[in-house]
Amino acid sequence: MEKVVVTGASGFIGKHTLPYLKKLNFDIHAITSSEKVDNLDKDITWHSLDIFDLKKVSEFCKEVSAPNLLHMAWYGGDKDRMTSSTNVKWVEASLHLIRQFAENNGKRIVMAGSCTEYDWKYGYCNEKITPENPQSLYGQCKSSVNRIVAEYAEKNDLSYANGRIFFVYGPHEQEQRLVAYAIRSLLKKQIANLSHGNQMRDYMHVDDVADALVQLLVSDVKGAVNIGSGRAVKLREIVDLIGEKLDGQELLEYGPVESKFDSPVVLADITKLRGELGWTPKFDLESGIADTINWWKNELKVTTD
Repeated sequence: MEKVVVTGASGFIGKHTLPYLKKLNFDIHAITSSEKVDNLDKDITWHSLDIFDLKKVSEFCKEVSAPNLLHMAWYGGDKDRMTSSTNVKWVEASLHLIRQFAENNGKRIVMAGSCTEYDWKYGYCNEKITPENPQSLYGQCKSSVNRIVAEYAEKNDLSYANGRIFFVYGPHEQEQRLVAYAIRSLLKKQIANLSHGNQMRDYMHVDDVADALVQLLVSDVKGAVNIGSGRAVKLREIVDLIGEKLDGQELLEYGPVESKFDSPVVLADITKLRGELGWTPKFDLESGIADTINWWKNELKVTTD
């Protein structure tokens, strides 16, 4: 079996990549920051590793000597993810990890990038023509790592792709994020305070995002690849759908919350994703929201008629 190192393996997107990697018969070495790994998947080799401990990361890369790296770990603070100086620490840690990986049998790298690397004033995001002009520190750091690793990979005979993830929802999402917040509020019969909801965003179910990242890993596609649905939907439309499915439209209050990064439209051009990678999602918005609602019902132990 061919080895793959997966960082952020116990995170929102990371945990959804593992079943796909198992289906492809990878020898999975999953990194988690958690000190407890005994309750995790026994078919996977789990490593409790502080990615900021440069010495231990070097030792790990030498010991495992994997040819594949799926790097998804990053700062996940929901309230300050876009502005926290911790993003800079992740740049340093990511570059060290990738260099050590490359020096120890590394051949293929796929990194989880972000749509925040683009200049959102253009709305339509294409890998080749849309300028990179991040409006947040998070986006600047993601963009910087991508540019450095792309150049480093070219000079060191590495195969590298940057999966630029757009907007994600689904099981295990942080409860403060839009879809999870709306579903949880309505299941608990509580008011959901929202922004105006007229922003249009490209949302994709987390299982599809994970599948696309894994398919990108096993392909020979290089460079930036947008991972999105190719369809921009008003946030209000998404939340209204949740309201309809949970019969809780009267609990949705639009307007009281100030919207940050209030660009009118952020949409992925997925020509490369579908054309070069030959990948299509399994979920549409309605089936994806239904799946997410069912997961939260089970998580919250809610029974509805």
